[in-house]
Amino acid sequence: MNKPSKAKGRVKKGKRGHYLLRLFMAGNGLNSKTALVNLRSLCKEHLNGSCTIETVDVVKDFQAALRDNILVTPALILVAPHPRVMILGNLSDSPTVLAALRLPGLES
Repeated sequence: MNKPSKAKGRVKKGKRGHYLLRLFMAGNGLNSKTALVNLRSLCKEHLNGSCTIETVDVVKDFQAALRDNILVTPALILVAPHPRVMILGNLSDSPTVLAALRLPGLES
């Protein structure tokens, strides 16, 4: 399933068909916690365990945010598969997040 972890090193490539998602958060802020809950829910529902979620707390590791040009949190980066995508906000707009991640949308 999803494995939250700190992003220490740079991951160059994900496994084929595997999503690598990096979520930048600001401590225990409400929007950051909401973004993580929403991301885990989307991954569980739409990726069936084919994803890894890395979390980066910019309060503790601001240099990681600078390396990825993150100036606003929460921010989600689709690291793999390419092309790289960045999504800002608490990820509550599921159809938009799914479209940005190139995943099938919610059926109406």
